[in-house]
Amino acid sequence: MGRREGIAVLAIPLLAAAIVWLPPPVFLGVLGVALLLATDELLTMARGAGIPVGRWLPLAAVVAILAGSWGWGWAATVGVVVAVVIVLPAVQLAHPESPTGALAGLSVSSFATLYIGLGGACLGWLRTLPEGDLGIRVLFFFLLAIWIGDSGAYYVGSHLGRHRMSPRISPNKTWEGLAGGTVATFAAAAAAKPVFGLPFDWPHLSALAAILAIAAPLGDLVESQIKRDTGVKDSSALIPGHGGFFDRTDSLIFAAPPVLGYLIAAGLLG
Repeated sequence: MGRREGIAVLAIPLLAAAIVWLPPPVFLGVLGVALLLATDELLTMARGAGIPVGRWLPLAAVVAILAGSWGWGWAATVGVVVAVVIVLPAVQLAHPESPTGALAGLSVSSFATLYIGLGGACLGWLRTLPEGDLGIRVLFFFLLAIWIGDSGAYYVGSHLGRHRMSPRISPNKTWEGLAGGTVATFAAAAAAKPVFGLPFDWPHLSALAAILAIAAPLGDLVESQIKRDTGVKDSSALIPGHGGFFDRTDSLIFAAPPVLGYLIAAGLLG
């Protein structure tokens, strides 16, 4: 067993135990730490590419978004986001290199804060907004559908892939792999209904699988283009064999908002 597989064997049971056994506030705290590490990795990648972006203020802004969202709900989320959009440009004025690189630095700090903050907030809400233990089952479905879909894409793409999706951004991803990942995602969704006792009828479950089959690969491509632009292979080396926390959460952050949006719009949260 390789290092990558060994880390996965250890991490997956720990994650499952955290989802099931940790009280929601504690689970959200653990998730918040992972999201802060992902944000810090993104900021570090930008600074490595010569973009003058700060560290502590964007991290504090992510904390504010997560705390406001999980602690006080939608209204607080809007208020914090408005504050972030106002404060970050103002603080950029005090950067020692300003005005040089001001637009790039401000763009990175705003993107990192809002992208990871809001996407991460939705990821936490998948665990806490559904009534009773439905949040546990929804989050397991969400995670396993993405991971199984990714595995299906990798297996089919590595064996049958011929037509590249995005040669300049991620040369190893193919349309054949995407098709394999889509089939695997729908299969995972079908299996999740009886395994996790999901109270969603088949049209809703199919819609969620379709969202995940599209959003998860897009999230991975979004991070891949950032890594290509900043000249790094992994966002960090914090997780041996797996890269960094941004590498491990890119698909989750991107897919959580549309999945949560569908659950709310369809009235499926219980």
